[in-house]
Amino acid sequence: VAARLATLAIETRRLYSDLVHRSEFDLLTDMHNRFSLDKHLETMIVSARTRAGVFGLIYVDLDEFKQVNDVYGHHVGDLYLQEVALRMKRQLRTGDLLARLGGDEFAALVPTARNCADVEEIALRLEHCFKVPFAMDGYVLHGAASVGFALYPEDGSTKNSLLSAADAAMYVEKYTKRQSREESASSAHADLLPNDRS
Repeated sequence: VAARLATLAIETRRLYSDLVHRSEFDLLTDMHNRFSLDKHLETMIVSARTRAGVFGLIYVDLDEFKQVNDVYGHHVGDLYLQEVALRMKRQLRTGDLLARLGGDEFAALVPTARNCADVEEIALRLEHCFKVPFAMDGYVLHGAASVGFALYPEDGSTKNSLLSAADAAMYVEKYTKRQSREESASSAHADLLPNDRS
């Protein structure tokens, strides 16, 4: 009986820790999920308030991810997300936290930052890690991401205001890139037009 109870206790503990893991980690990428990010963010705000600390929040949105699913299928799309998550995690320092917010959106928490430049450096590392193509399942994908960041308390002193500020900065970056692509395409198109000398 004692052995059976011990086995049951071990199994119950294993199930509990598995449930905790599932509640805080994304099943596809095994990175923290939105719930976990929110929890860590709230803890960091409380801690930063008491010691007048500074920290950063980085938002990452994959460019043209829908096309990956449409062209290559969801299996390759999932593999791409897993590779992206691993590659971005390698850009972070010990103590930084990467979370998948859902779909093609990720966020990184940077707990130790002296100023804006510290967070910007990590944001640039995350953006630049997409420059090397992704090889998976016989395909080579050229990925890219739009990245924006916010600094506590400069850009927001609450969870929602920080998330909104980082999200808005990311969308500015996405819009700027789109405008730049459209201008390049229209100028290339103009170069192809016959030159009217009359």
